[in-house]
Amino acid sequence: MENLNVYKDLIKRMLTMVDAGVTDSAPAAYRQPSSVYTDPALFAREKATIFKDEPQLVCFSSDLPEKGSYFTFDDLDVPVLLTRDNDGKVHAFLNACTHRAARLKEGCGKTASLSCPYHNWGFDLKGKLRAVWEEKSFGAIDKSLYDLVRLPVEEKYGMIFAGMHPDVKVSVDEILGHMAPVFEMWDLGATRFVDQHEWKLKTNWKLALDTFCEGYHFLALHKKTLGGISIGNTSAFDTFGPEGRNHRLAFPNESIKRLKEIPEAEWGMDIFNDFQLVHFVYPNISLLVSPVSIEFFKLYPGANPGEHRTVFRSYVRSTNDEKGWDGNDPQAHFDFICKVVDEEDYWVSANVMKNLNAGMINFSTFGANEPALQNMHKAFLRGIGTTPEEAPLGKVGAVASC
Repeated sequence: MENLNVYKDLIKRMLTMVDAGVTDSAPAAYRQPSSVYTDPALFAREKATIFKDEPQLVCFSSDLPEKGSYFTFDDLDVPVLLTRDNDGKVHAFLNACTHRAARLKEGCGKTASLSCPYHNWGFDLKGKLRAVWEEKSFGAIDKSLYDLVRLPVEEKYGMIFAGMHPDVKVSVDEILGHMAPVFEMWDLGATRFVDQHEWKLKTNWKLALDTFCEGYHFLALHKKTLGGISIGNTSAFDTFGPEGRNHRLAFPNESIKRLKEIPEAEWGMDIFNDFQLVHFVYPNISLLVSPVSIEFFKLYPGANPGEHRTVFRSYVRSTNDEKGWDGNDPQAHFDFICKVVDEEDYWVSANVMKNLNAGMINFSTFGANEPALQNMHKAFLRGIGTTPEEAPLGKVGAVASC
């Protein structure tokens, strides 16, 4: 019933918008300086602060499905190894043997213990050094000083967050704020992994992320794929977490209009099919939640401001057969999402980056109807210790005077 009430509240908000031809909005349009996508110094500060010092959503609980499971994470510059010990608790370590720093594990799987492939040192799933191979000839050491390097980690609501160095504070409840009960009802830990795809694209990571954060482009860019499904330029916008830096967007589908003729008392769980939910979790996660599947996008900066990497992992609601609960093929759904992002969203993003690199577009304008973009980019600037400032008034392409 709690789930249904959340959906009903969103449906009523969106129906009001659809009837009035409006959308949740910011007070006014906002001019975003193009330098946020191209400035090397700002880019370096992002990598050194919001990616190094902020907790990262690494995976779901279902990626460590049982005792003895392990999962490796290499999306940032720190090799991370996650394990689920025999008590069911998740741990995070630097994926390095404390003897000579050899990598311990690749990919994911199940193991009773951790054995270094270089010199066969053995660790338990809690990171304790248990065995030094040929210890007699190696020499006596204090094993307690050679436990694996531990990283902060917390598992909650089916999600696993970790820090990329030992001093990062990880609190899932603090990250999610008042939206925590809603995330809990998604039951992300009961999902089943379908497939993964990666993009390495010549566009800034924030520019790629922008494509997930507004519905203004739906009917233009996605005319052939989503045009008959979604109602463009309409969304319910909510913020959550510290300083409201995370957001949720609910996009109504055309099918929502059918509910005008159905009394609210007769609305059931099927109303979840009448809208789409997209969550942004600071600093780099886009999480699309639907009745059928979870689309998990992680966006990372590349070697320079004009390069980025996206890791897309798709999950289906847990079932006992090869298909999703609605009878659809999860792999076909995954392939469709990849195609839309590749040929539409990221095609545009790469071309925008080319134009910004030309140096003649000095600002981008986020409309009042794009409040999530305004909120997100201001949060990025605050995250690197900068006060957000709107680009000065002027004609697009005009050269700023000294």
